[in-house]
Amino acid sequence: MSERINIPFTNEHFVAFCEKMLGQPYWYGSCAYKATAALLNRKSRQYPSHYGSARTARYQQDIRNRAVVCDCIGGLKGYCWTGGGQSALEAIGTDKAVASRYGANGCPDKGANGMFRYARARGMAWGTMDTLPDVTGLALYRDGHVGYTVGGGYAVEWRGFAYGCVKTRIVERDWTHWYQIPFLDYGNVGFDSPSGSVFTQAALGSRLLQNGSRGTDVQSLQEQLMKLGYSLTKYGADGKFGAETEKAVRAFQRKARLTVDGKYGSLTHDALMDAASDEEAADTEKPPVDNEKKVAIVSSGGRVNIRCGNGEKYGRITRASAGQRFPYVATAPNGWHALEIAGKVGWVSGAFSQVEG
Repeated sequence: MSERINIPFTNEHFVAFCEKMLGQPYWYGSCAYKATAALLNRKSRQYPSHYGSARTARYQQDIRNRAVVCDCIGGLKGYCWTGGGQSALEAIGTDKAVASRYGANGCPDKGANGMFRYARARGMAWGTMDTLPDVTGLALYRDGHVGYTVGGGYAVEWRGFAYGCVKTRIVERDWTHWYQIPFLDYGNVGFDSPSGSVFTQAALGSRLLQNGSRGTDVQSLQEQLMKLGYSLTKYGADGKFGAETEKAVRAFQRKARLTVDGKYGSLTHDALMDAASDEEAADTEKPPVDNEKKVAIVSSGGRVNIRCGNGEKYGRITRASAGQRFPYVATAPNGWHALEIAGKVGWVSGAFSQVEG
């Protein structure tokens, strides 16, 4: 079993929370709250259509059972607002109260539909059900309702007053979409489906990008930053806006004398496009390729970084393996070799390459 199941806010930990909540009641408008008379009175005033007299006996029984109650999206919000659900689980069937902080851990108070929109706006992976990845801890969505994948073709959902928190077969329910939950760490999980990448398909500059965004526009941003010499040495152009990309955006904003907030909005986009145009104009005459010479990769330590400039500070374009050979372009005073790769000029350290011919 993965150790991640014991780490709060991993997808495995969230799945374990959902499964431990099986059998607990459904109370509309609740987010892992302790069932009490005070809560019942408050929710009855807020949502009278959901707390009619015909249901009173059942709600009173939940109070006597000292249950912890949620609605469908309240399962996720309750997990986040209780710091990973531990106090909610410890309160089930006991006299303990649930320690909950409204809006904690970056989780907003949104309904099922609003949370789906929020996740997409944050650049999370999402798709229709025919592209559902085999990943636990994803949200399943249909209009007005949400559940959570737990593996083996099953989901946990707070299904409604008549059901409570139950485990259901995904194919037997009418889900229309799935999405990656913004508040969970999915580790090294990739979000590719049989139909291809499920990253947001968007043109660079068409939306605000920030830490947590994912998509083809993020990938375009990363490629432009690397072309301009900003280092993304760890992850490269992977389409995921993380700490490394934010650092590069901040560096660009600082150089362009913009507000330095690490977010890629319209002003930063305009400045980046201007900088890219200037770079292209300065690069109209590329050094000629010497077809008589080759740059051979000679590293014995795995794949070698090909960078957009002659030094470690420059961003990575791609990687090459030992034994590969590329058309030679030039050699810099520091011993780095320029080569042609995929129609572009890249640079490789002389420590891992040699010129032949």
